[in-house]
Amino acid sequence: MAEAFRTYALDTPFVARTLLMSVYAGEVAWSFIKQHWDQMDRLYPKHGLRRLCEGVTGLATPAFERDVHGFFTERKIDFGGKTLEQYLEQLRVAVALGEREGEALATYLRRFS
Repeated sequence: MAEAFRTYALDTPFVARTLLMSVYAGEVAWSFIKQHWDQMDRLYPKHGLRRLCEGVTGLATPAFERDVHGFFTERKIDFGGKTLEQYLEQLRVAVALGEREGEALATYLRRFS
């Protein structure tokens, strides 16, 4: 039983990544991750945390973008290489797209409701 728990527990960063990318759960997941980062940093291997952080690309609002950047900067999180930089760049692109095309997309989608 204990072995099964460890196996499932190692999947936690991947579940958290999925929740971050969810329109419905992203805000709650991000709040939880920030609050429990130190514990997760001790419990999970770096490759799992790298994958978890990929989920921040789903937090595509200007407010979340500022918060995400502040969190990673304040904690000096570094996974080596450019992984985190690339996730933050993807977040920047998603936010910029929403700012530039959000209204046009909303107008287009209203045609179907």
